[in-house]
Amino acid sequence: MAIGKTIRLFLIEGDPNGRMSCELSNWTGKAFKIPRTKVKDCIDRKELKGTGVYLLFGRNEQGNELVYIGEAEVVLDRLNQHLSQKDFWHETIVFTSKDENLNKAHIKFLESRLYELAKSAKR
Repeated sequence: MAIGKTIRLFLIEGDPNGRMSCELSNWTGKAFKIPRTKVKDCIDRKELKGTGVYLLFGRNEQGNELVYIGEAEVVLDRLNQHLSQKDFWHETIVFTSKDENLNKAHIKFLESRLYELAKSAKR
């Protein structure tokens, strides 16, 4: 028998096309969906000043969907670097920890696992 879960979405600016955070019941992680144009506004999100993994979504010149998967000890700093270094992306999904319990080994593992999943999906 499947056990139900509760997903809590928070529209940070009240706009479903803007920044949002997501929490799953009985999970210590937290996810963020951030449009590229809103990355600079994320200075107000303390969770993004810690460790995490992230996915940058976009398209190449031929219109094919791409995803870049990365990890960082200070996710917001890394996203700001990508604003000037990577042009293809339009949105990011970030996974962090609510209890600040992700260390470098955890995020390296998560990055590797996400990479393998993307590779098997031909992204």
